[in-house]
Amino acid sequence: MSRPGAMTDKAVAFPGGRLPGAAQGWVLIATAWLSVIASSLIGPVLPTMARVFAAVPAVSLKLSLIATLPALFVALLATPFGAAGDRFGHRRVLFWAVVVYGFVGTAPLWLGSLDAILASRILVGVAEAAIMTCGTALIGDYFDGRPRERWLAMQTGTAPFVSTAMLALGGLLGEYSWRGPFAAYGFAFLLIPLVWFLLWEGRRTPKAPAAATAAPPIEGFRWGKLMWINLVTVFALTAFLITIIQTSFLLTERGFTSPRLIGLWAALASLANPLGALLFGLTRWRVSAKLLFAFAMFATGFAVIALLPGYQAVIAGAVIANLGGGFILPTLITWALSTLPPAQRGRGTGLWMTASFLGQFLSPLAMLFLSQVSGSLDHAVLIYAIACAAAAAASLLSLFRRRDGPDPLATTPTVGAVAP
Repeated sequence: MSRPGAMTDKAVAFPGGRLPGAAQGWVLIATAWLSVIASSLIGPVLPTMARVFAAVPAVSLKLSLIATLPALFVALLATPFGAAGDRFGHRRVLFWAVVVYGFVGTAPLWLGSLDAILASRILVGVAEAAIMTCGTALIGDYFDGRPRERWLAMQTGTAPFVSTAMLALGGLLGEYSWRGPFAAYGFAFLLIPLVWFLLWEGRRTPKAPAAATAAPPIEGFRWGKLMWINLVTVFALTAFLITIIQTSFLLTERGFTSPRLIGLWAALASLANPLGALLFGLTRWRVSAKLLFAFAMFATGFAVIALLPGYQAVIAGAVIANLGGGFILPTLITWALSTLPPAQRGRGTGLWMTASFLGQFLSPLAMLFLSQVSGSLDHAVLIYAIACAAAAAASLLSLFRRRDGPDPLATTPTVGAVAP
């Protein structure tokens, strides 16, 4: 009997002799970096924007929305864009989304009001929903077996490096103006010709008869299992984004006022993210064990931030939490995509993206609420430390209960964070 994946270790051949390779894989990974830019780049200048727009009503809430509104609209629209990609072509939807992203992402360079910037962030989220869903689906279309898993690992494994670079770049550009970081959204303009010339449509589901109104159910495909994965994803992503969004405010509370220094320290702390992704690639643990490790790192890091004084505690705690964050992202996306048959890949990927970005959107709002209820940002972080500790305990219980049963990832190769 051949081992799983042994017969699908090559890229998928397409009509005309086209064979996807490194060029297609890296273009798709680069489009995924647009999401990282949207979530990481402006973190270092949020305290500066709070001072600039101090007279604006509900400025704290609006700044939280500026940071996370794209994630909300990804959550709302990822599934519809997944279905649109299945119907009209993932490459076509991806191309136009990258075009829109470039224009609306750079719009705050000249927009004058906070409300106008909020509106532009909504459109960034609309474009991002299509980019993330259709780009990930194209990876599934172009590659099978271990190449697919490796490119997915590259997608999640390179994101922390890009996030680190964006934090540092955002702080550097923010030293001159709070508008400066938005110029980096112009990276999308470099991708437009690459998407147009190097990508093509992937495998398409045959069109249903005109009388059909819905795709037939897929035997053996359990939507309920994907929904459970998505619930875990929502909570995990609220924890993941805490260090990305809140580190700048925590450092400001402990004496830092320079966006450049805030960006530098946040970027250094985020180097633990790729380390976590690399560790994921080296482990052959069960899903429950991986979740246990990630949530334990979150809990420990948040506790260090909340309970110890000084900016050193913020950096040390962020490093520990980011290690868990880098580990949990490839765990979740690989777990989710392992459940999806080709005919449902667009919709299923969209549902997972919805959960992922819903968690990102809810994270700063949850922290704002918990800060108001508990009296401080440190207390809010401590509450999350307790919640993540409970999630780790639940993962440990699941690990013991299922140690003799099948593992959801047992039928797929262990993903390594290395290029194919």
